[in-house]
Amino acid sequence: MPSFFASSTATIFLVVFGIRLLNSLTLSTFFQPDEYFQSLEVAASWRQNSPGYVTWEWHHALRSVLYPRIFHGTYFLVDALAQAFKLSSLTHAELLVVAPKIAGAFIAAVGDVYTGRLAQKLWGDEAGNYALLLSLCSAWNWFCSARTFSNCLETTLTVVGMTYWPWRNFRMRDLTLASVFAALSFTVRPTNGLISWAIGPLLLDRLPKFPDRVKAVFQIGFVSAIVLILNAAIDYTFYHRITFPFIEFYRLNVTQSISEFYGVSPWHYYYSQGLPLLLTGYLPLALFSLYKGLLSSSTSVRQLVVLANLVPVAFMATRHKEVRFLYPLLPIFHVLMAGVGLPALPKNWKSGRVIVAMVMINLPIAYYTSYIHQRGVVDVVNWLRVEHYSGINPPPQQGRDATRVGFLMPCHSTPFGSYLWEAAMRNSTNGVKMSAWFLTCEPPISLSLEERKTYLDEADQFYANSTVWLMEKFGPPPTQRQETVADSESLWPDKLVTFEATAELVKEHLMVDQPMGRYRECQRFFNSHWHDDWRRKGDVIVWCLI
Repeated sequence: MPSFFASSTATIFLVVFGIRLLNSLTLSTFFQPDEYFQSLEVAASWRQNSPGYVTWEWHHALRSVLYPRIFHGTYFLVDALAQAFKLSSLTHAELLVVAPKIAGAFIAAVGDVYTGRLAQKLWGDEAGNYALLLSLCSAWNWFCSARTFSNCLETTLTVVGMTYWPWRNFRMRDLTLASVFAALSFTVRPTNGLISWAIGPLLLDRLPKFPDRVKAVFQIGFVSAIVLILNAAIDYTFYHRITFPFIEFYRLNVTQSISEFYGVSPWHYYYSQGLPLLLTGYLPLALFSLYKGLLSSSTSVRQLVVLANLVPVAFMATRHKEVRFLYPLLPIFHVLMAGVGLPALPKNWKSGRVIVAMVMINLPIAYYTSYIHQRGVVDVVNWLRVEHYSGINPPPQQGRDATRVGFLMPCHSTPFGSYLWEAAMRNSTNGVKMSAWFLTCEPPISLSLEERKTYLDEADQFYANSTVWLMEKFGPPPTQRQETVADSESLWPDKLVTFEATAELVKEHLMVDQPMGRYRECQRFFNSHWHDDWRRKGDVIVWCLI
């Protein structure tokens, strides 16, 4: 196989970046709310007169602002370009949506290239080529790597740090760089510390002289402390106090089990569902690589195998589990497959054919998850934004400037201010206020464990009795013979957005498409063929007030 890594680093990166840019700009589906609410929404809220929605974590110093600051800088550049070239409001808004995708593609491309570099460092050019190819053709990577999750940056920082890690020859420069990236990944997601804690003792075991061990521990500790202090300074610009988010992250998610409010999974989730979802068509080769790695005489191989198994086992202790928590392990699996699994295949099994077979399995999975499943929730906010800036939306009726769009969906079902921009805000004498809303789901942080059992957030209250909730919030539904109430803060929205399953709960109450009712279905978007949450089943529907 010709060595791709014989080319210059710049050439390799440009090719990979081009692929990831195509990946990012064509990605059309929704995965999980944190893609927006732990990055873009926070960054959007820092722009002047912007409608970004800041969730509860940021009020409790649970997250570092390091990652959102990247997108804050991205928005700053877009604003500068828009002002310099006098772009239209629509073009400006579209660039604000596209720019973070470009940043995500860049982060993903760095992760791909360093996955190949790590395999190349351990086993040579051929392993590096295969690892890069496996990374680029991974269904999970195509679906997730270019998104704006903090897990994506965490994964890239992890594999970059592991590439610099002194696997064979100990050099202080390599250890310093590895420590910098490990500390950065820890600030982005504190759970990443498990990877560093797992690798560290393995390094010390390879340093037979006690003074060398002391020196290595001091260097790791010194570099990590510098990174944490600098990160605390960055966080101070947002929280206006000295804080270390990883402490609050541990206190709320582990000791108070707040994360369980967003779902619990069985103890075996990471092995029965997590790793199969992460690896998809690569799963058989990944398992074979782990088996061969355990039998290997190479210290580096055994260290990677231990790491790939230790993290899922450690994460079993938490009841709230998500596949993306394992994401930093995916490059490790790609490296093991390239350097251990493929070379160990029977001689009559050609590596190229094996990879083609696995990729053929991955392709339909990547296509369906990236372009079909759960695309309606993204399509609808894109439509609302374009409709607003294109001037298609009729001017509001007299006194109807308060609530433009309402999302009758489970909380955080769509992107919000970072995709709607001016469509989610209004001007008032008191400044800029939100003109769009969604059902919230703030966790019961201040309640005892006993009180949490009966706690209902706003979304729960709506689904418990939808018509009562609407009556309490807005009063009687608008009819052709009756104007809405005068209080501007309780006017019925100009548009209601909901899932098809939820629509059945309130359609009759609102008299949608009935002669007496004032709501009409004005747009519908395909969302998914199936969903494990009954509330999110069916198309995304928009009802317009006439």
